[in-house]
Amino acid sequence: MRKGIDVTNITRTYRTRVKCDLPDKLIVELEKESDLRYGENPNQPGSIYRLKGNSIADIVEINLVKEGKEGLSATNFMDVVRALDILKFFDKPSVAIMKHNIPSGFATQFENNSLCEIYKMARDADARSAFGSVVVMNRALDVQTAEEIIKTYVECVAAPGFEDGTIEILSRKKDIRALCFSNLDKIPKFIGDNVEGLYDIKFLPTGRAIVQKPYLSRIKSYEDLILNPSVKRIDKNGIEKEYVVERKPTESELRDLLTAWYVNIGVRSNGIVFVKNGVTLAISSGHQERVGAVEHAIIKAYQKAMDRENIHYDPLEGASSRSKLSKNPLEGAVVSSDAFFPFRDSIDLIARVGIKAIIQPGGSINDHEIIEAVNEHKIAMVYTLERCFGHF
Repeated sequence: MRKGIDVTNITRTYRTRVKCDLPDKLIVELEKESDLRYGENPNQPGSIYRLKGNSIADIVEINLVKEGKEGLSATNFMDVVRALDILKFFDKPSVAIMKHNIPSGFATQFENNSLCEIYKMARDADARSAFGSVVVMNRALDVQTAEEIIKTYVECVAAPGFEDGTIEILSRKKDIRALCFSNLDKIPKFIGDNVEGLYDIKFLPTGRAIVQKPYLSRIKSYEDLILNPSVKRIDKNGIEKEYVVERKPTESELRDLLTAWYVNIGVRSNGIVFVKNGVTLAISSGHQERVGAVEHAIIKAYQKAMDRENIHYDPLEGASSRSKLSKNPLEGAVVSSDAFFPFRDSIDLIARVGIKAIIQPGGSINDHEIIEAVNEHKIAMVYTLERCFGHF
């Protein structure tokens, strides 16, 4: 049997109180940056403020370089900053297509493809949702990509720079807006990064707010993943048994697993992300049950694949429509889950559609059953030992 790293006690982290060093009184001072066209809806006036004295707000400048429709709405700005929270993890050229504060498609460079090719893959991962989207990239917009962007309806483009001629190209669409941002690499992302004075504040109805430290990941590279997790359980005869994940992910799978995990950090819980060759195949966000999120992601992956092949998708036929596809889009793909799998039903389901590797936090009381399931299906599975829930 393959030797594993014992992660049995990770379940305790979900039941253990974390020491809190947040202040008893927090005085937050805001400075207005600009007025918005409107807030989340036209009947809600809105403005953008920055936290006074916030080092990240001072470093990461976000400036409007092309106006359209009388400026930004709140949702446009939310989409941009949410995308930055994903793109900060990627050194290679990458593009996030955002809709309603969730990525509809994402792609990162996998085999030296151009920025334009990466954009098209991110857009076409979910072309229907990309209608009226916000496009955010971690490289300066070039002419070829700008020409491709204006072929469809895009609300806003954000990039760290705009090469000569690109603003003129975007100006052919009078309503499109363009934002320029700076210092993406300065945004804290990993445990150990400086977050002094930074707070993640969630304002709630009834005049209350939840204050927490910013989310930081422990996963800087595949070397931080638990590639051979094992858990121990006492059977009914009182004998300790060890369960170890048997198959290691391939190098290509590891690259996709990291991509899927970082994208999942920008998805609402319950979140499931399918990735293959650096491109999302489906993003399932905001579901109340884990297996339901998996089911939705599978159906969505088939539907988007049918869109790309110009095959009519009948929602009443559901997943049975996959027989019309020239190939299974999920064969050889990987999946990330923002929290542990409570039961093996999700594993059995993703095995049926051809998923070959999983990345997840671990920590279920049924982890031994999950490991049994992946071994039966010859699926690789790595643990992050961290959850990346996001609720709003």
